[in-house]
Amino acid sequence: MSDYMDFSSDNINIFEMLFDESTSMEDDEANVRTGWKMFQKSFDNFPERNSIAVSICKFSDSFEPDEFHAIDDMKFRYCPYGATALYYSIVKGAEHLTDYINRVTEKKGIVPKATFVMFSDGEPCNDPGSRSKAENAIENLNYAGVTTVFVAFGNGITSNFGKEMGFVSTIDVNNRDDLVNFLGVELSKSCKEQSMSMKSLGANFFSKATSGNSQSSGYSQTTNQVLDDTSWIDDI
Repeated sequence: MSDYMDFSSDNINIFEMLFDESTSMEDDEANVRTGWKMFQKSFDNFPERNSIAVSICKFSDSFEPDEFHAIDDMKFRYCPYGATALYYSIVKGAEHLTDYINRVTEKKGIVPKATFVMFSDGEPCNDPGSRSKAENAIENLNYAGVTTVFVAFGNGITSNFGKEMGFVSTIDVNNRDDLVNFLGVELSKSCKEQSMSMKSLGANFFSKATSGNSQSSGYSQTTNQVLDDTSWIDDI
C-alpha cells in the first residue's frame, strides 16, 4: 500500500507521530493500543477526516517509519523492546515527513499543514544519533512552518527536554494512567483544532484541548463510552 494521496479537499493536514516503543513502555502496551484505536474512532464524524493523513512511526533501538494513511485506514502494531534512539529518530522522522510533504505538494499543488509529534518516556539511551543533528532537524521543520510537538510521558523525562531541543509546543503527561485519555481525547482534540485552523497552531497546539481539563481527573465521559465497546480493541 502506498502513502495516502486521495484527499477530499484543499485543506490538507499531515500528522507524523513518533512514538516510543522502548522497553520502558512495556507496562503501558495495552493502554497504548487502546489509546491509538480510540484516537482513530474519535474522527468518525469529523468533517475534515478525509483530508487528513497520519503516520504513526515507532522508535526504540532504531527508527521504524510508517506509511501515511487516511484516518480510517490507520494501522498500528506495538511491541516494546530495546533502547531509546531519540536523536536518531528525530532526524529520520524529519526526513520522512519532509519527503511526504514534498510529494503531496507536487501532486496536489498545495502545501499542506504539517505537524510533527514526538512522544517519549525517557531521554536518549544507546542512541546512534547526535543531539546537534536532531536540534538542526527540528529547527528546519520549524522554519518550514511545521508544528513541532514534544510529549514527555511519565517521570523519566520532562517537557523541558523538548523545549531545549527546539520543539515549539511541549506538554507533560506525568500520570501513566492518563495515557488512554491523552491519546484518545486530548491529542485527538488538538489534531482536530489544527485541521480546522487556517494556519498552524504552533505553540498553541494543546491550548484548547487541555484548557480547563486536568489530566489527573481521569477518563472523560466520551472516553468511557468508547471503552465500553471493547469489540474493536484487538482489531489493531
